[in-house]
Amino acid sequence: MGEHDGRGNEKKHKESAAAEHVEELIRSSLPPAILEQLDLSTLEEEKGSFLGEELSEYFSDLLYTCQFKGALIRIALLFEHKSYVDHDLPFQIHLYTGGFWERCRKQKIERTPIIPIVIYHGEREWQPGLLSDCFKDLPSMIKPFIPDSEYIFVDLSSWKDEEIKDSLFVMVSMKFCMLIFKNVFHPDTFRENIKEYFELASSLFEDEDGLKIIKNAIEYIFKTTDLQPEYVAETIGSVSQKGKELAMTTAERLISEGIMMGRNEGVELGMYNEKFQTIMNLQKYNMKPEEIADITNLTPEKVKEILAAGDKGLDLLIGDNATKH
Repeated sequence: MGEHDGRGNEKKHKESAAAEHVEELIRSSLPPAILEQLDLSTLEEEKGSFLGEELSEYFSDLLYTCQFKGALIRIALLFEHKSYVDHDLPFQIHLYTGGFWERCRKQKIERTPIIPIVIYHGEREWQPGLLSDCFKDLPSMIKPFIPDSEYIFVDLSSWKDEEIKDSLFVMVSMKFCMLIFKNVFHPDTFRENIKEYFELASSLFEDEDGLKIIKNAIEYIFKTTDLQPEYVAETIGSVSQKGKELAMTTAERLISEGIMMGRNEGVELGMYNEKFQTIMNLQKYNMKPEEIADITNLTPEKVKEILAAGDKGLDLLIGDNATKH
């Protein structure tokens, strides 16, 4: 067998394995009544992202076609970027499905029903509801004019780590990413288990696509935690030397781009910015400072100070180590 044939077979094997893992996720998420009529043997990935620039801030997406009772449908896996409750989610789902159908029209692609599966990794348990639920005191006679879009909502905050490892996701990369997402905002748990997460993903270090996943995870860790780059690199290095080198080069790049303030500080500007935006967004929904403090891992007093400071609250957050230890 030639080198080209070998690589081709390897690629087919990877694609086949990935399809099996996505099938497992879909089986774990969809209602039995839908699964009974769904022919998962026809599951096929539709290449490319269909989010558009407006929604890429909120989601990463994977889109699949599948046969349902002999008709073509699509299943969208939407991985939320944000770690906090975002009450605009039903509206974002509406934009996603409407935007995709509009692209189908423009590209003369067959329009099909879409089943969105949203994977959320915030700290609070949450049931976001439908678009019509976003309107206060909505009269029943007006509700039919609101285009509710049903979707499957997978809330990782209610799962135990063992459920992710052993029963729900078979794919190593998905297990790894979900564990990172679920625990990254729990500093003590994350620091204690980060080595275990990368040990779980040890097979990814030997694969080019796997290394991309590792690189994205490392960058995400640097952007959302205050872990020292040296600590992250040494921890990953106990699993893989490639991982250690990747961690250091990623840290150096982020520092050179001005995203990280420096190794010695070990503080990521993006982390504070996201936390500040979280505080301001939660205030819009009339949440009490005590509730916001519980979500953002700050003291209620510090939340009150930040809210009172308005636009200067971010400087206050960066300039003061207000995190509860």
